[in-house]
Amino acid sequence: MKRFLFACVLAAFLALFLSAPAAAFRKEAGITKDCSECHKLTKEEAGKTLGRIADNVVGVVQGPFPGIWEVDVARDGKTYPIYLDYSLKYLFTGQFIRLAGMENLTGRRFQDLNRVDVSSIPIGHAIRVGSPSAKKTVIVLSDPTCPYCVKLHWEIKKAAAKDAGVAFLVMPYPRNPNDKATHRKCQAVVCAKSEKMLDDAFAGKEVPAPSCKTDAVDETIRLAERLKVQGTPTMILPDGRMVSGFMEADALLALLK
Repeated sequence: MKRFLFACVLAAFLALFLSAPAAAFRKEAGITKDCSECHKLTKEEAGKTLGRIADNVVGVVQGPFPGIWEVDVARDGKTYPIYLDYSLKYLFTGQFIRLAGMENLTGRRFQDLNRVDVSSIPIGHAIRVGSPSAKKTVIVLSDPTCPYCVKLHWEIKKAAAKDAGVAFLVMPYPRNPNDKATHRKCQAVVCAKSEKMLDDAFAGKEVPAPSCKTDAVDETIRLAERLKVQGTPTMILPDGRMVSGFMEADALLALLK
């Protein structure tokens, strides 16, 4: 009997507590303020708080949810988001993922922070996959001997077939600059500027010897170094975001929308 009465009292207490209005827990009555009205943090203060952990703070903004600062830190030519709580006692360096839709908020922020100037990328030697009149073009730095590059190649062909408004500018280059065989294969494709030969290269077929003398492949290697490309394949979207790794056609088209 006592156990039953205890359960009833506990249930009543929880119902009262959980149903209390949010205003009852605020220190002050009135309109709820935005976090930035009460909490301030400059990049100089963030740098002092982090000390030697991160002495190259380039910016501070509100984090992906209340109670968190995003501190943007430059390292090795890239900018990375890390997180401090409002008390400045706790540092978080992982990734925040919104469960609804499994969106990687940290990954998206990293892409935003590291956009590149698409107009500065020389595309004269790229092989076009898709309609010549497509309004959206995605630059693809890809190695025909890289397994995930091979998988992505067939997905970009599917994407271009599904949406005539999207085309891909493929720039073949060896992820290992010292791989002479792959370098020759990339150069042969660039010289031919043939989508058929591009497909053959990514299908693992033999391609003819290069039919021209060109520095295009070496230029693409230098471009990848300048952009701090961290792996293949890497896609550069029309808005300058860089996306690395394999992606299926539908997901890629959704990203472009």
